[in-house]
Amino acid sequence: MKKRIIVVEDHDVLRQGIIETIDREIDLVVCGQADDVATALAIAGTAGADLVLIDLQLKASSGIDLIRQLRRRHPALPTVAMTMFDQERCEKLARAAGANGFASKQAGPDMLLESIRAALTGHRPQPPHLP
Repeated sequence: MKKRIIVVEDHDVLRQGIIETIDREIDLVVCGQADDVATALAIAGTAGADLVLIDLQLKASSGIDLIRQLRRRHPALPTVAMTMFDQERCEKLARAAGANGFASKQAGPDMLLESIRAALTGHRPQPPHLP
């Protein structure tokens, strides 16, 4: 059975690319998508998701706020934060908010998928060394 993922990303092109990357995998499928906190919270309560993948820099809201709210409303639902900004600082903030995993958008699709799978199994992947 495929693990169901909600993708929260406010840039349409990036969101579509992430969805296509996930949907190509034999063990993962996207079950919902959102571009803001309110939509993501509504979907999380109804989509039967196994994990929520969250961009930390949303246009109208914060991914950190979404992680905190999901942790309160759905404490067993794993989250993976992603960003293209200061990886070390953002990962610390995301994990402090309750994220189970973290992926740098600069690390590419393989690392993103590894972070998703690690959060689903409770493991923590080693971050890549970026130049």
